[in-house]
Amino acid sequence: MTFPVGAPRVGRSVDVGGVIGRAEGGTVIWPVAEAYARIRGDLSEVELIAIAARTTVVAGRPIMHQPVGYVVLSRGPYRPPTIHEIRYGSAEVGEQEALGSGLTFTGVTSGGGFEDQLYAARADDGGLVHGRPAVVSHISGGNATLAWEPAQGIVAYVGYSGSQLDKEAIAALRRLAERARALTSSEWRATNPQIIDQINEPG
Repeated sequence: MTFPVGAPRVGRSVDVGGVIGRAEGGTVIWPVAEAYARIRGDLSEVELIAIAARTTVVAGRPIMHQPVGYVVLSRGPYRPPTIHEIRYGSAEVGEQEALGSGLTFTGVTSGGGFEDQLYAARADDGGLVHGRPAVVSHISGGNATLAWEPAQGIVAYVGYSGSQLDKEAIAALRRLAERARALTSSEWRATNPQIIDQINEPG
């Protein structure tokens, strides 16, 4: 769920708790608190509308009073203030044959932006990474990324820029993901990371 968003331009008119919203393709947008909110998901339209109808806005933040049977797993900003990302040459990590001679990158992000974009864009099954479901998409740039959720509200990803996306490339991303581990704060600082000030817009 995201608030605020722009007014809907497409979709069918639907009743959302007594106000008129619009629904299309797993997305419901409706007016609330003199703005608009959006919910995306793989639930049915009826279920999405039921959740939307039980959402209020307090101090500029959406508060969802979830229906019986649903649980809020995490809350946070749509975009995290920073994203930690490390880049390698694909040959350097031993995957040039599958990924080409470009870059391989890995990162960790938080907030709902990445997952929200997964519902808006095409994503394919990426198998399991460290026992958790993963998806393959074009979110976060490059030819593709393989992403999984190591903890609630946290998204880790491995991506690349190089050869065309195919089964061999996906298998290579999965191998790299299985080798990945989270850095501690001190380990991250020891890499002397470069700070780049840029727009953080998921997708």
